[in-house]
Amino acid sequence: MEYIGILIFFVVAILVASAFSVLNDILGPKTKEKMEDYPYECGVPLYDLEARGTFKQGYYLLGLLLILFDIEVALLFPWAVVFEEIGLYGLIEAVLFIFILGLGFLYAWRKGALKWQM
Repeated sequence: MEYIGILIFFVVAILVASAFSVLNDILGPKTKEKMEDYPYECGVPLYDLEARGTFKQGYYLLGLLLILFDIEVALLFPWAVVFEEIGLYGLIEAVLFIFILGLGFLYAWRKGALKWQM
C-alpha cells in the first residue's frame, strides 16, 4: 500500500504520453514527401541529405563535464535525506566528497576545458 503513489504516477505518465502521441498523430504536420528517404524523421524537410558535420572538441568535453558534475551533485540528494541518521561521520564524508569534486572542477578549469574558444 505504501507504493500506491508511485503506481498512480506511473499510470498518469503513461496516459499523458499516450495522449500526446495520439494528439501528434491527429494534429501533427502532414507531409507529402516520403520521410523514409531522410536520415532523421523530424518532420522538417532537409536541405541536404548529408547529415555529417564537424563540431569542436570543446563542445564534447564541456558536455561530458556537465554530465559528470551533474551526476556527482545528484549523489548529494540521498545524503541530504539521511543527514540526521549518519551524523558527524556522514558530514565528514560529504565534505570530503565535495572537496574532491571541487578539485576535479579546478583541474578542468586550469586545463582550459571550460573555455569555448580553443
